[in-house]
Amino acid sequence: MSRHVSNDLKRRARELASREGIPYSAALARLRSTRTAPDGPTDTPADKPSRFLLPEYLYVDFPPIDLGSARPCDECGGSGLDAEGRTFAQPSDGGRPPLLVEVVCSKCEGCGRAEHLDDGCGHPHTDPDMDDGLYDEDEEAPCYSCAGREFNYLQAVVSDEEGEPVEAIYLRVPCGCTADRMRVVLGDLIEVAG
Repeated sequence: MSRHVSNDLKRRARELASREGIPYSAALARLRSTRTAPDGPTDTPADKPSRFLLPEYLYVDFPPIDLGSARPCDECGGSGLDAEGRTFAQPSDGGRPPLLVEVVCSKCEGCGRAEHLDDGCGHPHTDPDMDDGLYDEDEEAPCYSCAGREFNYLQAVVSDEEGEPVEAIYLRVPCGCTADRMRVVLGDLIEVAG
């Protein structure tokens, strides 16, 4: 279901997302569900969920991509994430809130760069064949699951209301090695699907 978003609401959502370090979609949802934006951060530690009426999601902050001298992808602006800010909820175990995962940019495949070398550009992509030279074979990786990048890409399919597949996407799923950085963000995320 699509909902119109005014330019003013988009601007306020970007400001809130930047101020609190939360995804754009979470900020947009929070502004839609409250008349005024909260004065300060409303996130709580992942092991102590709040009891507010708004749904809660576990979220991991990742540093912005260091593009160096590379030209940013014209679709995502160098973020490596979907330009629309789409997010999905992945169920968690142990009574914890669902994990909020972000959709990866389909044009740059996650690296944030406009150009890619034929033999890989040396930055994480959804396509592992493009990651040539990213990891030193002789060095032991800091994490066996993600090889130190702190997330993994998971392919998913978006379906319409009738359950028919309409789009293949990749999600940037935080690795378990980031568990100590997870926090709870609030928001009635219209765009989130389970």
